[in-house]
Amino acid sequence: MLNFFGTEIGVKKLINSILYVLFVLAVYLILRRILKLAFERAGGKKTSPAGRQRIKTISQLLSSILRYLFLIIVLLVILSVLGVNVTSLLAGLGIMTAVVGLAFQDMIKDFIAGIAIIVENQFSVGDTVIAQADGFKGTVTNIGLKTTEVTDDKGNVKIMANHNIDGLINCSRK
Repeated sequence: MLNFFGTEIGVKKLINSILYVLFVLAVYLILRRILKLAFERAGGKKTSPAGRQRIKTISQLLSSILRYLFLIIVLLVILSVLGVNVTSLLAGLGIMTAVVGLAFQDMIKDFIAGIAIIVENQFSVGDTVIAQADGFKGTVTNIGLKTTEVTDDKGNVKIMANHNIDGLINCSRK
């Protein structure tokens, strides 16, 4: 028996948990590589520049979702090793989801808006855009689950919450 933070942990349970985390890490790395290869193949020579930008944007979004899922699984394994009843924790998440949903309304709005930006192809990484609110003009450098980054020609970066993006002019579209 090992003692971590006042919790007795069996060596066998610790080794099993480490092996599980390593397995999840291997699956994560394999899925990430498969996604990268699939998107590279999809964005081949026959794809238009706008299509390649959209593929890059979707690739970044899926990679971000995959990373968050991996971190959640690892966190649950660590909690399990430390003696936390993960089954009860997952059962209680139903109630907590409502509470967290109310507390993180803006984050949920950002996530939904980020997906809408991608699905509706409003703009993509590499597009030149102008924010009507303040006239900031630049190139979209990153579209994430929560924010979109736009860099101007001087290197200034404007980070906008996805749900606050309103009245954006896409200069890359005709």
